[in-house]
Order: sequence, then C-alpha cells, then structure tokens
Amino acid sequence: MKLIESLGYHRGVYAPLMQQLLRNDPALKSFHRGLVSTKAATKVASNRATSFDQSKRNTLVEVLHKQYEHLAPDSKTRAQIDALSASNAVTITTGHQLNLFTGPLYFWYKILDVINGAAAMQQADDKHQYVPVFWMASEDHDIEEINHFFLGEQKVRWEAVTAGAVGRMPTTGLDVILDELTPYWNSTDQAKELLVLFANCYLQEGTLAKATRRLVHQLFGADGIIVVDGDDAALKSLFVPMFKAEVREQFTHKGVTQTNTALKKVVKDFKPQVNPREINLFYLFNDKRLRITTDANRFGTTENPTKWTFQSLSEEIEKHPERFSPNALMRPLYQECVLPNIAYIGGGGELAYWLQLKTTFEKFDIPYPLLQHRTTVLLMSEKQVKKCNKLNLPIADLFLPTATFINKRVRQISDIDIDFSSQREVLKDNFKAFHDLAAQTDKSFLGAVEAQEKKQLKGLDKLENRLLRAQRKKLQDEVVRATDIRNDLFPNNRLQERTAHFSAFVSETGLTHFTKELKATLSTAVNGLAVIQI
Repeated sequence: MKLIESLGYHRGVYAPLMQQLLRNDPALKSFHRGLVSTKAATKVASNRATSFDQSKRNTLVEVLHKQYEHLAPDSKTRAQIDALSASNAVTITTGHQLNLFTGPLYFWYKILDVINGAAAMQQADDKHQYVPVFWMASEDHDIEEINHFFLGEQKVRWEAVTAGAVGRMPTTGLDVILDELTPYWNSTDQAKELLVLFANCYLQEGTLAKATRRLVHQLFGADGIIVVDGDDAALKSLFVPMFKAEVREQFTHKGVTQTNTALKKVVKDFKPQVNPREINLFYLFNDKRLRITTDANRFGTTENPTKWTFQSLSEEIEKHPERFSPNALMRPLYQECVLPNIAYIGGGGELAYWLQLKTTFEKFDIPYPLLQHRTTVLLMSEKQVKKCNKLNLPIADLFLPTATFINKRVRQISDIDIDFSSQREVLKDNFKAFHDLAAQTDKSFLGAVEAQEKKQLKGLDKLENRLLRAQRKKLQDEVVRATDIRNDLFPNNRLQERTAHFSAFVSETGLTHFTKELKATLSTAVNGLAVIQI
C-alpha cells in the first residue's frame, strides 16, 4: 500500500464552506478556535489539561473501566484509560454513528486520523499525554442510516428491533445476517476472519453499543483508541447544569440562531447543516427517544401527555440524567464537557455544524476545540492505476462531476482544438470598433451593438458545444474506457468511501495487514484528499 497522490482540498470533493474554512479564510475566524497544527494543539493542551476538573477525570476513568468490563481489556487498554486521570492528559476525538460492521469506509479514516493525530502530537510534545477517543453516537435514533452496509452493489440490511436510542437496541436478528454473509466470506482464511469478527462482536454482545465498542476495540484497540459511550448516567450527571440551562435559557436556540445570521453574511448561499429547536434535548423513556417541547413555561414530550413545570423537570434531570439525551447540536457540547478534549476530527457535514456552535459554547462556558477535516481517501488497485497511466488520465480528473469529466476527457484526446477562446477574443476585438462608434452617436445604437455582440458570443458557445458533442460521439470508445474506470471507483457516482465496505479490500490481505498498512499510509498523507494504491 502506498500514497500515490495528495490532491489537497479538491473542488470536486469539498463543499465551498469547507474550502473556505480549510484555507483559513479570515471571514470565518470568529466562528471557530482554529485548525489543528502542532503549535496550536500544544497551546490548547496546556490550557485544557490544567482547566479540566480532576473530579471529572475520576468520573470519566471510572465510567470507562465499567464500560470496558465486558471486553476483559488487557493491561495496555486499562493503562490507556488510567492515563486520562493524569492532570496532563488530553484527548483528540472523533465520533460516528453505530453503523453495522463499520458501514462505509470513511468510518475507518476518521478513527485512523485520530490515532495518527494523537501519535504525532505525542511525538512533538512530551509535556502532555494525548489519548485518541472514539465517541459513539449511541443516542441517535435513525436506524435506517445505520442498519446496513454494501458488498459491491448488494445491500446487507438488518431488520432491527428499534428501541429509541440505537445504542440500547438488542442485537437480535444479526445471526440471520451472519448466515447471509457466510457464502461471501467463506472461500479463504482471510475472508473467514471477517465472519469470526462479525460473530464475536454482534452475536456475543447484547446491545448495539457494546457490539460497536468491541468492533472498534478489536480493529483499532492495539493503537490506543478509547471508545466512549455518552449514554451513561454518571457522565450525564456532569452535564446536569447544562441540561437545566438549556431548558431554562434555551441557549442553543439563541446561540445557533445568532450564529446562523452571522454566517449568512460571510458565507455565500449559506444553509445551516442543522437547525436549532427551542429545546435541543430528547427524553429517553420506555424504549423511545422523545423530543422535549415547551409551551408557556410548561414542558412535555412528543407522543407523551406528561407535562412538567420547570421545577419538576429540573428535579427529573437531577434524579434521572440518563433519561435526557442531547440532539445533534448539543452533543458536541456534552462531549466537550466530559472530555479533556483539544481537537475534533470530522467530515465536512460535521464541521459545518460545529461552525454553528461557537457562540453556544461560550454561552455554556465550555471550551471549544480545534477542528480538523478528516482525510478523504480513494483506494485504487495497481491495475486501475496502470489503466489511468496508460490512458494518460490524470487521477485528479476522476473527482470532477460526470459531465465535466467527460467533456474534459474529450478535449484531452481530441485531435481537433475544441476550445474557441481565441475566436471569442477576436470577436470581442472586432466589436471594440463598434463600441467606439456607438460612443459618438445615440445611446440606442450602443444597445444594438451590445445585443449583437452577446448574440454572436452565444452562437460561438453553441458551435463549441456542437463540436464537443460530435467529437464525443467520434471518440466514444476512448471515453467509455475512461468512464468505466471512474464508475468502478465511484459506485453510483458517489465517493468510494461513502459506499464501499472494508471487506472488499481485506479478503486477500487479511484484517491485521490491511489495518496496519492503511494506518501507516495515512500517516504520510497531507491534509485533504489522498489517493492510495493497495
């Protein structure tokens, strides 16, 4: 496995808002604390390590040991958890939904980026301990987003028994999925290893949260990653003042609304990633996750007639913090409250809503972390790389929109110049004389000149497009060869990492080799898009 291209923040991959953030646009400076760098991280670590309350550390360590009991962790894992009790320890965190058997490939890239990031910081700074953390989104409730993965075009889907927060769901029915997978992964020892992993994680554990923790631990635990499940009464007890403040002051709605207004002034066509509600909390009860609503200082939940006053709701929060669940906007606040965290690594959609939150962090008096966009990755076989080289097809072009990719390819291989730019310039020069003449006479003549110029330029555009279509038809075989490669690498015209499953790349090499090689290769990648030959 080797890195063959680092394509930075390719316009075909990264949304305009992310490009604006990742080039450190000064217009966005007030909406975040900064991007991850060694200098910035070291400075933030000094502040966070000393400001994070020791009692919180003790609670966090106690909770993690309890959450890991079912794994019978080795001494290395226990030591990694215990490290968080030290006053100089900080975390670098990523998070994800509890996708069945990791789901798409970018699940891997987020975790390996956090592991590599913590290792790089540890090497650069010996004054602090850097612990990589994976935060499970165990309180989400959209089962349709996580109950499947793809084997090529085959969708493997779990008919799950819903139970409100997905982490609490029983793993009932996953034995049927194992039977379904067996014909696919029964041909080699490496493939059978996948069946064993699936069985160990999903058939031996009673809930999806426990199964996912075991899965992440077995895949990446040797590299020091610690899995945190926020759906925990002791951890939520640390967030009780924020739960109450959210109900009483509605800080999230006010802060995010204020920030969205400000973002619209500096970001073209800004659309909020997540819209705030009056109260951004759910109530977990009777296997349901119910949104908390308010009306004239009375509080209730959807699908539930129970009503609270602020006083009675506060008492419920005090007695049963485990029944209260932050939504997508409040989850980052909860996470940063209970972790000595200095940096969050996530995808574009995640960072977009983190940009909506800085004002809210300030209202709750919770430190806001540094941000880093996870690495975007395309895995290519040696055969696919050779085909691109043989066709003289730049790999960067594969990430262009389909129509742009095809048109550019036709222009590249055509023996006819399809670019009419020079003709446009000649036409514009010819019309300069008419513009000079129009300046000497009535303004109505100027309008006629401009209309005629526009008409003839438009005519050139049409001719160029006609020529392009004609050449595309003539060069169809060459175009098909290029698009076939692209279609193989971008299933259903989507980034490979958003649909492809890791099993497609480990059935021959084995899990351990694939994980080790991918981790090492990603550690050499610069920020942005990495193309890796496997």
